[in-house]
Amino acid sequence: MKILIYSTNSNFFNEENYNITSIPTCFSEWTNLANKFPEHEYIIATQLPGMFVMDTKKNDFPQKTEKIRFEIIKHDDEEEIANYLKSFEPDIAFAASFYEKPYDWLTIKDALVAQYLRKLNIKTICHPIDTAVNCFDKWRTNSLLKQIGINHAKAVYVHHNLFINAGNRKEIKSNIYQKSVLAQLKELNFPVIIKDTVGLSSYGMEVVKNFEEAKNYLYSKKNTSDRIIEEFIDGLQFGTEIHGTNNNYEIFDPFLFSVNKYGITSPKQSVKIGPVTNEKYKIKELKTILHKLATTLNLQGITQVDLVFSNNKWYILEINPRISGMSTTYSVASNKTLYEMFYDIIQREINCKKESNTQNKLNFTLNIKFPILNKEELKKMSSLPFVKYIYQIENLNASQKREIGYCEIIISTNKDLITLENQIDTLKEIFPNVMENIFFENAKKLIKFL
Repeated sequence: MKILIYSTNSNFFNEENYNITSIPTCFSEWTNLANKFPEHEYIIATQLPGMFVMDTKKNDFPQKTEKIRFEIIKHDDEEEIANYLKSFEPDIAFAASFYEKPYDWLTIKDALVAQYLRKLNIKTICHPIDTAVNCFDKWRTNSLLKQIGINHAKAVYVHHNLFINAGNRKEIKSNIYQKSVLAQLKELNFPVIIKDTVGLSSYGMEVVKNFEEAKNYLYSKKNTSDRIIEEFIDGLQFGTEIHGTNNNYEIFDPFLFSVNKYGITSPKQSVKIGPVTNEKYKIKELKTILHKLATTLNLQGITQVDLVFSNNKWYILEINPRISGMSTTYSVASNKTLYEMFYDIIQREINCKKESNTQNKLNFTLNIKFPILNKEELKKMSSLPFVKYIYQIENLNASQKREIGYCEIIISTNKDLITLENQIDTLKEIFPNVMENIFFENAKKLIKFL
């Protein structure tokens, strides 16, 4: 069988500006998969940077083997991409969607390609277009959760052009839309979070304490696009993933997330630890909620979900139908590579094999960020037996410190939490001047909640 893994990008990407390092390399993990299941051929076709699926070190082209083929997609039109992918004559295609700033909409592009692939009679695993759009637009997500009866943050939508400019028309005496937004805003419980409806992760979010602050924000120069204003849900923040297709889903035990000083998860500062299995967190109830979400949205592939557990209830914050750092974290916790996780989804779809109700036990695992590591530090880090995965992205053209990049380290143990805690201490001992105190303290703090 020919298995095609594809992903697209809508941004310009200059590989000269970035150093991206994966340990183990993508190539070595694809090789492991091909050796484990030699009856198949594997085609990996992506647009740069090919996050999660291809090693892209400047102009170095990935290696090839008899069973593995790497291709860079040079077309931009979705129908042309589909026709190009068809030329490989795959038996099945799997969308390995990733993310890029400023818009988390690459799943939509992959879904458009998938629509054409299906018309070309190629079986394709990819989220539907409407699902991708509903998850991309945070106001649509909020409305969808309300419609299907899943706990979510109460929110107000602000159409930027109407709020700012509608009152500028000569025939309009009073901007009624603006007044209606402010009236709805007064009904929210403060503090609230103001965010772009189509932004990536928590970039650009603002936490405001009262109505006057929120009103001033909306009148300020910071308000440059449509916004969603959500009540801040005070509680423990979690993340999980849903894998599968067509009502055949594996829903993973959640991981606990650290938060920043504003009480929200920051993508470059978050510490993630799990799995969380303690029934005081109502894990069975959570999985029922997530299964309802998966079937309603007709999820097809990998989906990451952000959650809050507050006052003994689960709330869904965001749905990201794509691969993320949580995907590699779950692969480590499962004692698998990310590509074995892809393979599992593909095989269940082909064989119509239902996932068992009992999830395989996950190892205790920690995902933690470091600053950019040099070659010697990377070598030392990767030599530690409990360090299972390293992903580092360095922006060589960064103008600000926060844009330089980061190094993501995933450590794991099949023993107990004490062992994991000792591993965290070892990291601090070996890299005392590199590991930032806030990450170390957050990791130690999160363990107490498990």
